Amino acid sequence: MKTQVIQLDSLDDLASMRDRISWAKTERILLVFPRRSRILRRTLDLRLLQRHAATLGAQLAIVARSDELRRAAKELNIPAFTKAASAQRQVWERKKSPPRALRQRVRPDLRRMRSEVYLPEARWRSLFGLRFLFFTLAVLAILAVFSLFIPSASIQLSPATRLQSLTFTVSASSNVTSVNLAGSLPARVTSVVVEHSKTIQATGSVKIPDGQAQGLVRFRNLTTALTSIPAGTVVSTQASPLVRFTTTRDAVVAAGFGKTVEVPVQAAEAGSTGNLPANTLVAFEEVDLGTSLTVTNPDPMTGGSDRTAAIQTTTDRSSVHGALLAEILGECKTNLQQTLLPGDIYFPDTLTVSQVLSETYFPAKGQSGDTLSLTMRLQCQARYASLADVDALGEMSLDANLPEGFDPASDGLAMLPASTPLTDADGITRWDTQAQRLLRARLDPQTAVQLSVGRRPATALLRLNESLSLAGSPVIQIKPDWWPWLPVVPLRISITTGN
Repeated sequence: MKTQVIQLDSLDDLASMRDRISWAKTERILLVFPRRSRILRRTLDLRLLQRHAATLGAQLAIVARSDELRRAAKELNIPAFTKAASAQRQVWERKKSPPRALRQRVRPDLRRMRSEVYLPEARWRSLFGLRFLFFTLAVLAILAVFSLFIPSASIQLSPATRLQSLTFTVSASSNVTSVNLAGSLPARVTSVVVEHSKTIQATGSVKIPDGQAQGLVRFRNLTTALTSIPAGTVVSTQASPLVRFTTTRDAVVAAGFGKTVEVPVQAAEAGSTGNLPANTLVAFEEVDLGTSLTVTNPDPMTGGSDRTAAIQTTTDRSSVHGALLAEILGECKTNLQQTLLPGDIYFPDTLTVSQVLSETYFPAKGQSGDTLSLTMRLQCQARYASLADVDALGEMSLDANLPEGFDPASDGLAMLPASTPLTDADGITRWDTQAQRLLRARLDPQTAVQLSVGRRPATALLRLNESLSLAGSPVIQIKPDWWPWLPVVPLRISITTGN
């Protein structure tokens, strides 16, 4: 009878063997198990294969070297052979089950069933020495895990500090646009408008006409006709400067050559210049009367007077101008400093008047007055250095001289002027300044961890003090408190830096 031989290997399991049996097309199926095979050690699995083969209408047999496997097959009435060749030549007998009435009720062998369900334990696993060794290794592993991940530590470091100080010369110019390491920075401009007035006593004096001179003039007729002289007729002297008098009433000179009349006159302008000697008023201002009359003053003209009044002089104008300008510049200096921000450096010798907005004297030039007043409105300006520029220059200079292993502290820097700013003829202002700031030692947390990891606290303290620049001894805290070493895992150590 044709037999389908299925050669199994150690990787086959129940599912793969069922699939391979399904492909068989013969009435007999022979499963050849590999040597020292541990597959299908359970009787239940072998029964499942037998039933699957029966559903296909085939008889199942096995070839196995394992006595245990052949014994299990025998219990299931599955032919079992030691070689495939003999299995193919022999006839496979089907053992019939005894009648149900003749079957004896046999108590199940629980030990055997358990041995079929659970694979037998290897002998070496039951040795006491080996069990104790594995237990010891497990305890050591737990302790190792505990020592690696349970302990933690924190280390507080106080970095060393030192004062960095540097004195250098600063120059400020309006031609500089930015701060540079050569010590130059921009000179900035601020301006303010100030208006002030000042009054002083006039020191000059001047004579001012006060009273008008008066007297009588005599008109003589040069014709035979009657001549009228209206009031307001003007007569004057011939010598320069002319002094003019006017008649105060109408008069008539009788007809006939040589006839005369005296008429009162008054000086046209007040002042002592009207006091004339006799026979000086001899001219007419009107030509028509001059052809028919002559005129003279037989007596001196008197009554003209002057009074003395105060008046400004050139010195007064210069004095009030200088005094007021000094006052305005003083106020400008104060006001300009108030426009600056705290810390800005003011250049007092750059204070100038940039524009004269108005300048008014009272009284005007040439007018008399006991006092002289001046009102001025000026725009003043001065240069200065901003605090931001000075700090930037100081920081740049200090950074250029920063000691190795130190970083600037967050407290900022102080700029202390060492001299007064002075401006030269080129408009460059120079002064000496001192820059100071606090430095802190640069501490690398990773270095601190490497120095401490896995060591006793006393040893870690000694190594940290020797290797790092510290202001005081580090503070180490270990959790739990009774643990004698710092953690061996760097991640379990935290580093904090104090002031």
